[in-house]
Amino acid sequence: MAQSIMQEHLYGDLLAPTLGYHTDFAMGMTYSLGFDTLLTAHLAFGMLGDMDEKATQAPHLLLEAILKNSDKMVIFCNKGGIAVPPTIRKVYSLLEKNIFEVFDSKNKTANFHPKMWLIREVNNDNRKDVQIKLIVSSRNMVYSDAIDCIVALTGKVSSNTTENPKHKRLRTFIEKVVSYSNISEDKAKQVKALARDIEHIGRFDVSSPFEDYDFYPYLFQEDFDLGKVQDYLCGTESIIISPFIDKTLIGRINPNRKDHRALITRKEYVTTEIFNSFDSKGGVFIALDDLASRGMDLHAKMYLVWMGRDKHYLYLGSANATNSAFERNGEFLLRLKFEYGNSKFYHLLNDFYEENNKDSKFVRLNEPIEKATTVIRWDKAELAMKELMCSDDLTAKITKHRDGSFSILVTSSLKKLENAVSIAPLQKRDMLKEWKGRALFDGLAADELSEFYIISAQSEEGTLHEAIIRIYTEGMPNERDAAIYKSIIKNRPDFVKFLELMLSDTPIQYLSNEIILKEKGLGSSADDRHEFPQVYEKMLQVAAVNPGQLLQIEKILKKFDTETVPKEFSQIFKQFTNAVK
Repeated sequence: MAQSIMQEHLYGDLLAPTLGYHTDFAMGMTYSLGFDTLLTAHLAFGMLGDMDEKATQAPHLLLEAILKNSDKMVIFCNKGGIAVPPTIRKVYSLLEKNIFEVFDSKNKTANFHPKMWLIREVNNDNRKDVQIKLIVSSRNMVYSDAIDCIVALTGKVSSNTTENPKHKRLRTFIEKVVSYSNISEDKAKQVKALARDIEHIGRFDVSSPFEDYDFYPYLFQEDFDLGKVQDYLCGTESIIISPFIDKTLIGRINPNRKDHRALITRKEYVTTEIFNSFDSKGGVFIALDDLASRGMDLHAKMYLVWMGRDKHYLYLGSANATNSAFERNGEFLLRLKFEYGNSKFYHLLNDFYEENNKDSKFVRLNEPIEKATTVIRWDKAELAMKELMCSDDLTAKITKHRDGSFSILVTSSLKKLENAVSIAPLQKRDMLKEWKGRALFDGLAADELSEFYIISAQSEEGTLHEAIIRIYTEGMPNERDAAIYKSIIKNRPDFVKFLELMLSDTPIQYLSNEIILKEKGLGSSADDRHEFPQVYEKMLQVAAVNPGQLLQIEKILKKFDTETVPKEFSQIFKQFTNAVK
């Protein structure tokens, strides 16, 4: 059971639409976020085929995916949770339409930490057939080799409102998250509409060995009427699976009784006090050193709890076994109830550790770890960055100059920080300037403008901290997006290639073929062509089989300026679209 929940999944695997359906709208929540991982989500929602590593790096494919899906995706992440990539791409700036930060203004050290997706899918042949896919995980929206858990549930949306208290709790959680974020008004309406759909679901489907479910959301100081954590996570028997732990929370859910309780965690947190709180009937287990050293350490958060004869539960999601998780942060757990007789303590423990099994990824710990600690402290550099990024009046303003260049002025009433912090526009990392209450950046081109900014600080010990934040930026010019498109579609062959990509039934396969031709020195098929005969032939096929695809392409092409789209193509394409409307 646990192995099936903890298997490896790329985001694309579960985010791709159910067979026969397409993604209508999706909302994700994550603590940390990588731009490239979000681009993978765009590709998955666009049903662009099996993803080859080289093909998914193709700028034409990424641009098409973003243009297709930017209006139907929202991602909430922790303030300061966007990772600085090693290479900055122009397309990253287009993700502004999707990413919104969440933070608690009353407690800047509280973290927004849920890892979940809620996706509305619509049947391709019957728009009245709508379902919601709920994905709950311990994995952030970043590429990782760590050991995580993930579960997906699906529920049909009906026209009638259902009276299901557990669903109301989920809806309320989503609406509260919106209120703590910097989301735009139009995107907030889309998210709230998705949340309302939850109360039109009679039940999410669950399969054996489970028979029921419930939702356990946590959001800063909001009250979701969950009761005390020790009332539902402290059973007569339990297995606590958490990479991060602290003695206070462990003491609450593992009081000193002679019961079967086991802890699976990372070895650096197993202090003497923690180790001695678990008796030999249960024990403490850690990932093998060889796995941990290769980045494959434990990251899953799961709580298996036996409360009585027919009350056996699995909680999984984002919450670590720490007081911060349950009393301060934003978190989300899914509770699954086992069918009667379908859960045994030792059977489930054996999914993680089995004595004398050489394939086991975990090992029993026989003594506490020297110098272990459960205390995690923020250093001055991190606190200074957090103070700046959460400043109430941190804003930016763009000015266009006569020579066509732009400047950005970032300002705040916050002038002095306990630790030096630097800031720069996302696309101009080499412009990093120390924060002194304002920062002016001159000589930027239109495609270098963004609402994303890099901030960085170095601790006294020499540790460099970096993050990307979003700052409300006044005066973003209309030509910014078109300039980014032009940086990818530079000439007529590029435009032909982009058209072929949009018209292809299997874009990934098309790009893979292009890459193979290029690697063999044969050149791209589009590079040798100066007219559009093959494109027109494909358009005729699409008009006959899937006319809606042409209308979708028309919507995308309207985002380009007249310099990018050749005039002769615009005239003929207009005739095609008029014919299918």
